[in-house]
Amino acid sequence: MARLMVKELVPEFVGEITDFPIHAMDQQVIGDLREAWTRYPVLRFRGVPIGDVEQIAMTKALGRIFQTTNVQHGKREDFSEIFVIANKKNPDGTPAGDLGDGEVQWHTDHWWIQEPPSAALLRALEVPPTGGNTYWANMYTAYAALSETMKARLRGLYIHHQDVLDISGSPRRSKELPFSKDFASWSGVDHPIVTRHPASRKLCLYLGASRERQTIVGMKQDEANELLDRLWQQATSPDHVWHQEWRVGDLMIWDNRCLLHRRDQFDPHSVRLMHRTTAEGGRPVAAF
Repeated sequence: MARLMVKELVPEFVGEITDFPIHAMDQQVIGDLREAWTRYPVLRFRGVPIGDVEQIAMTKALGRIFQTTNVQHGKREDFSEIFVIANKKNPDGTPAGDLGDGEVQWHTDHWWIQEPPSAALLRALEVPPTGGNTYWANMYTAYAALSETMKARLRGLYIHHQDVLDISGSPRRSKELPFSKDFASWSGVDHPIVTRHPASRKLCLYLGASRERQTIVGMKQDEANELLDRLWQQATSPDHVWHQEWRVGDLMIWDNRCLLHRRDQFDPHSVRLMHRTTAEGGRPVAAF
């Protein structure tokens, strides 16, 4: 069988596949897919006839299914692996999915847990005429562009990611708001600021999300704020960002371990319907 062909859209960042043997995914195809995903942490499949069954199969080729826990309206009864992202309504007026039509801030999925997922797959079923684009920021190049002085400063540093409030500032399920306003004392997880990707072995920043509620382990908050502000500015600089203007049928795979992503808003009178699947990952490993 011929090797999988990937068109490079952005060197070492974004690739596109338009000819994928979706119904003949043998071990060679899976190996080629994983190799392409390691080289291009954002992969776009365009013009490939992918449905729910195929999307789930592709997800399983990258890892065990990660069951999203923070689902309110997006759970599918027929395919529990699918998380529905939509602003449309069911016939009874209830939401047909989660995340509505507003802007979604820069984040890494499930950054507040011990073992965040590795792969995310998002497929477009309905798209608005404008807006609703997805943006990715490359944490490999964001780290590489830092000064040597800054790289040295980051050695051994960990961000404390609190797990009480979600990205919108609302309490997570079963969580109560602590009395203390010191986020360092809140429950959560500590992840290294600089990690080594388990497949590519390259170094990258790992910033998670919810910048306004982050602390750095063992560092005074004023100093941590100054450093975190600089890192977030660097990470989300246009130099490291690429965005997807969706077409119906597009499927994107991205690597949650070395990217940030966000969505821009769109007209709430238009419809955006996406199906999302996720693959399990592991604990981010410190680079040093």
